Amino acid sequence: MYDDTLILDFVFPYTRGAEFDRPLEGSASDESSDGADGGEGRQEGEADGRQDSEGVGRQDRPDEADNNEGDPPVGLLETIARGERCCALVPERVVNKKTAKDYKAAFVRMLKTGSLDPFTPGIAFDTYYFRRAALHYGGVIAIRKLIKLVRLAIEQRDDAEVASLSRMLEASVDAIEIAFEREPPGEPNLLPWEGPASRFHEMANKTTLARGANSKKHVLGKLEREWDQQLWSTATKVKFRYLLELAIHLTVPVRPEDMVPGDRATSWSAGIILRLVEPCRLEISFMPSKSHHGRYGTGLTTVTVDPIIADPPAKFLAERCREAGGSMIVSIKSKNAVRKSMTALGKLAFPESDVTITPSVARHQLIADLKKTFGAGEAVAAASGHGTDRTQARYGYLQHGRKRRGYISIVSAKTPRAGNVERARQFSRDKALRPDK
Repeated sequence: MYDDTLILDFVFPYTRGAEFDRPLEGSASDESSDGADGGEGRQEGEADGRQDSEGVGRQDRPDEADNNEGDPPVGLLETIARGERCCALVPERVVNKKTAKDYKAAFVRMLKTGSLDPFTPGIAFDTYYFRRAALHYGGVIAIRKLIKLVRLAIEQRDDAEVASLSRMLEASVDAIEIAFEREPPGEPNLLPWEGPASRFHEMANKTTLARGANSKKHVLGKLEREWDQQLWSTATKVKFRYLLELAIHLTVPVRPEDMVPGDRATSWSAGIILRLVEPCRLEISFMPSKSHHGRYGTGLTTVTVDPIIADPPAKFLAERCREAGGSMIVSIKSKNAVRKSMTALGKLAFPESDVTITPSVARHQLIADLKKTFGAGEAVAAASGHGTDRTQARYGYLQHGRKRRGYISIVSAKTPRAGNVERARQFSRDKALRPDK
């Protein structure tokens, strides 16, 4: 097999410098290259442009080149024909810019592992289908881009470039043919349930996790009861770089992007604002970054806690605020830097756990705690920056919550639309009163 170090550079220029530890193969790798944060293979948004080897949108076949000035080798013509047959298997499709970028990134990750098999043992349902879609999408781009480059080199009579690109094309087609045979692209206009079962369903067994089992609200059950305080204790011992940011994540259910300064729906946000009004009254205010242009969200949320009786992270915030003169702003430049550092801290604090600790896990835990403390409804929605009390059902379960001490009040500029939780409660009460049939 041709050990291709340059395929990524030619097909996806933004990955220049990538190297392979092993030859490109069609066989399965031992580990998933996407991990838990792989997204769903759903195409959202409107189409944006045309998709060729560099752009976005529809997958178009390369124009036929005029090869009269140089005759390509017979073997190369056969490889090109095989590649075009692979491309013909994938129905023409339209995707938006973000989806195209995510598909190409996933395809590149699979290339780097030396495997183009979307299925790996223990893979999540949504991750498998996303990788499968990325294989079909990225495989077509790779083949068509290399065919274009080969034809251009033939026109320019660059024999060395033709030989090099021919080997790249042959290696890519060999791997993609195997991958497409293992994971045949779906036929156009065929509904999912009308076709054969996917390999995920064929190979699933008793150890395969249920769909969504690795979501943040489910992993809370895998963590120790006081995991967040253990994380905080580890952070203080190692002098964690983002100690202030971690304290906020363990006290208020904010998103990491809420700490990033920027425009919000109503005004500019400098980050998280802390005010120590009294020794026993700390106000934490934030403007939710996710509001869909002001249609949802709370606009501004203020959570007031009593740091004297609250958990250690709240005490730390109050002490730092007092040292700053009674008020301060906590902001970050990159949410990814905080997330990655928090994940590394989680591995240090829980070396035996298979749960990836992120700010999202802390947010789910706090929402579950607030449900336990205040009861599901308007207060929890306001603390979470939600525009309706319905959204909190997607977060941490009540049974994983713990009653928190020191929370005085939760207020928001826009009152969340309430009633969904109360209707659910009333339905449960009515159902309990119905006589058994």
